[in-house]
Amino acid sequence: MSAAMSPVATPVRAALPVLALCVLMSVAVQASMLTTPLLTMHVFDGVLESRNLETLWVLAAAMLVILLLGGLLRHLRAAMLAALSERVGRKLELRALAASVRVALGGERAVAGRALQDVAELRRLLGGTVPVDILDLVSIPIALVVLWMLHPLFFVVALVSSILQGLIGIAADRATRGPVQAAAQQEGRGRRDLSGQLAQRELVLGLGLLPVILARFAPMQSHVMADRGVAEGRARALSGLLQLAVFAQQLATVAVGVTLLLAHAVSPGAMIAAATMTSLATQPVVHLVSHWRDWGDGIAAAQRLAGVVRRGRAPDAVPAEAGGPPGLRIEGLTLRPEGRTTPLVAGMTIDLPPGTAWVVAGPNGIGKSTLLRAVLGLAAPEEGRVLLDGQDTLRSDRATLGPRIGYLPQEPQLLDGSVLENVGRFAADGTGDVVTASRLVGAHVAIGRLPRGYESLAGPDAGLSGGQTRLVALARAFHGTPRLLVLDEPEAGLDNHGRATLRQAVVRARDGGAVVLLVSHDPAAWSDVADGALRLAKGGAWTQESMA
Repeated sequence: MSAAMSPVATPVRAALPVLALCVLMSVAVQASMLTTPLLTMHVFDGVLESRNLETLWVLAAAMLVILLLGGLLRHLRAAMLAALSERVGRKLELRALAASVRVALGGERAVAGRALQDVAELRRLLGGTVPVDILDLVSIPIALVVLWMLHPLFFVVALVSSILQGLIGIAADRATRGPVQAAAQQEGRGRRDLSGQLAQRELVLGLGLLPVILARFAPMQSHVMADRGVAEGRARALSGLLQLAVFAQQLATVAVGVTLLLAHAVSPGAMIAAATMTSLATQPVVHLVSHWRDWGDGIAAAQRLAGVVRRGRAPDAVPAEAGGPPGLRIEGLTLRPEGRTTPLVAGMTIDLPPGTAWVVAGPNGIGKSTLLRAVLGLAAPEEGRVLLDGQDTLRSDRATLGPRIGYLPQEPQLLDGSVLENVGRFAADGTGDVVTASRLVGAHVAIGRLPRGYESLAGPDAGLSGGQTRLVALARAFHGTPRLLVLDEPEAGLDNHGRATLRQAVVRARDGGAVVLLVSHDPAAWSDVADGALRLAKGGAWTQESMA
């Protein structure tokens, strides 16, 4: 359980004082609830025999005050738990978002996309009744002690009832978790497959493939419904068993009470108090069992989050080497994707000094983009390291390293915000640098034709064309004075004028002291710009060729 809840552990530790106060308030709340049956016992055993109405009014007033205080404490505790849930939820969301981005960069986009849904599930769990039910468990030992003082048989009935109802909750979780998880996984895969196919609207409608797609989706959905039906059937059976256990508890309490009353072992007031306290002792367990799906789903979400956070954990940053060589040094680099026996790159060691440009070449699927991600510190190598001016790009503070890097991925993406913000990397100022970078790559005219120019929206849903998106992303890559410029197929989608402008921008960056790495399927076309080529081959082989 501790490993599963590790993503929650750190934010919760910071809130331990608040949790401790909530526990103390829970003890007070449950004490106020347990005081009521004791006062009732005094009414039946004292007031009814003495017929002293003044004592009755005093006890009634005492009950009212205690219940009001208990209600006030319960309200304050609920408010504190709600605030704590929101605080922990925000911290969890930030950690999960950072980890999911790193995991997605490693290729596990589906797993990473689930992370924020799991955070929402945990926030729902922490903001619901489960934390209150857990805190209310403190009433069990208090009630058991009082029941023992009334009579040991009452203690045995309450203890056995609590254990039995808890076992039913465990059985409910184990009996239904498997089918529910299987149904959720199948449903998720089916939804992703169907969404991906229906996204090809023109192809699906043009070729008349909609009936075929729906026919393939229907059996999978039937399996999902069948798994959910199994889980719901088991849940109904165990819910009925829980109701039977609660009824048996009430019957056993009455039977024991009547037996002890006839034997003159307890008073009528003690019998009534014992019945009320037994219900108070088992009520938190009943609530937890009734919400088994909430905490079951929460535990499953925590386990998935633990895996994402573990895989997406950023390496500890290390300082730059004082005597590190300037430029880019790739040292003993070996890249082997998970599940592959042969490496993409094996033992690459090269030095690329400042003011040089190199083309990364090789057939499709050979690992060019993976090499670029490793150079940028976005993918952990099996062996070796990459240094930029003596700084390990993997084990670095990204906020410090990021401004020194220009990067154009193979599929450029823009973030929600304006064109100005995207090109300027969301810096607070620097409009002049944004325009300079846009002019450098030939994007300034295209941006000027947008409805609002640099203030136009540029996010995923902003409606920019593929060419416009690429030009804005190119401008972002050249923004500032990057020491390392990494371009993955930068000429894709550009016309002759755009390619010529891009070449001039690369030359300017190279002459300004940057190390330029670019992927191209036609290295010869860059022979007058690049100093050489890094050619990748099968089995992890690579060669460094000069273009001089």
